[in-house]
Amino acid sequence: MPHPRFRRTNEEIEQFLAAFRRPLFRDVRALTVTADSDPETLAALLPPPLEPAAEPRIVFSVAEVRRSNCVGAFFVATVDIACTYQGETALYCLAMPVSTDSALTFGRELYGEPKKLAEIQLEERGDGVVHGSVTRYGITFLELSAVLDPTEEPERETETIRYHFRFLPTPDGRIAGPVELVRVLHRSRLRVTARGQASLTVRESPHDPLFDIPILKVLGAAFSEGVTETSGAVAATVPTETFLPFAFAKVDDLLVWAEEPSGAGR
Repeated sequence: MPHPRFRRTNEEIEQFLAAFRRPLFRDVRALTVTADSDPETLAALLPPPLEPAAEPRIVFSVAEVRRSNCVGAFFVATVDIACTYQGETALYCLAMPVSTDSALTFGRELYGEPKKLAEIQLEERGDGVVHGSVTRYGITFLELSAVLDPTEEPERETETIRYHFRFLPTPDGRIAGPVELVRVLHRSRLRVTARGQASLTVRESPHDPLFDIPILKVLGAAFSEGVTETSGAVAATVPTETFLPFAFAKVDDLLVWAEEPSGAGR
């Protein structure tokens, strides 16, 4: 009788848990654009106990992951706000669109990542031009474009801390608490292949309101290739009442659905 894969053996269970402990993303190429924003706006978007960084920076990226040990290949975009926690410099992930349901489910359940399904493109157009875009419900609400100069920067190891808030709604219409603040360590071996000037376009979208965040100055762009391994741990718990105003940022706007239940809320 064949082994039913809905029930795993002890050896298979350990293989799954090993991937949960150390997700590994190979053959990653990414376009990253950094910008200055309004400090009061960024501070208002940081859930306690996260605090604003010394400089009001917001970091956008569009990436292609060609191989992984947990979810296969996928495209991903990130929108991160510079922050601190207990004196440590870090990023708070405000949005993380992805191109596959496997990547979405894995990251939301494991780390509490604010993932939504999206159409994501990353194109090298020649003459140093790289373009990335994110589209949902027919709205391309984020575009990154850069004119890059080739560079010969050697491969280097980096460590980045990113924070997420992990929680679930309950069947009776509440938020289960306390909410977990998850600290994710990204260990990467990266080679920056180009740097240059960038442009950033953010469009109005009812479900992805990045348009609300002022972009005061685009600081530059980098195109990189490499490998990233992540590991996570619960850094703290947060009272549900404190987190509640921020809890709905990673879902589509239910108020729009209520107004237009038969449409896409555009």
